[in-house]
Amino acid sequence: GINAEYGIEKKRWQHDIVRTARMTALGVFLVGPVIRTWYFSLDKVFGSTMVWSTTLKKLALDQLLFAPSFVGVFIITNNALQSIPFSETRNILRSDYAKLVIANWSLWVPAQLLNFSVIPLQHRVLFSNCVSLMWNTYLANKAHDTSHIMDNIDTADVKLDNVT
Repeated sequence: GINAEYGIEKKRWQHDIVRTARMTALGVFLVGPVIRTWYFSLDKVFGSTMVWSTTLKKLALDQLLFAPSFVGVFIITNNALQSIPFSETRNILRSDYAKLVIANWSLWVPAQLLNFSVIPLQHRVLFSNCVSLMWNTYLANKAHDTSHIMDNIDTADVKLDNVT
């Protein structure tokens, strides 16, 4: 919220307290508990050893199953908290979901590779929170874009038509 307002949007002396409260609530009541449970579940299923085979299994499940699902959950929840009609949210997801997931992968695949390979379980949520500061700033900015949630996305000029 605040990072998006002042860092990306270049607002001066204005602060959207409702937006900040919403993003804080999302972090405290949704993102934090879900991520913590997810990491503990991954370690329960695959073990806590930090060997490449385990790391790659966790990374694959995290980025091919969890991340695409959670991107949708985040957008739906954020929009619901803003009383945006679900029909509009559905249209946003139809047009922008793939771009969001690709943007997610560009940040989170390297971050989670590091997280699962060298960061001990008890510090993974903290590490993810640091990375999440950047990602949530990006998402908050895109979610707050009133013209269209993803019109200004720049993912290294990725052409979705060429992704197979």
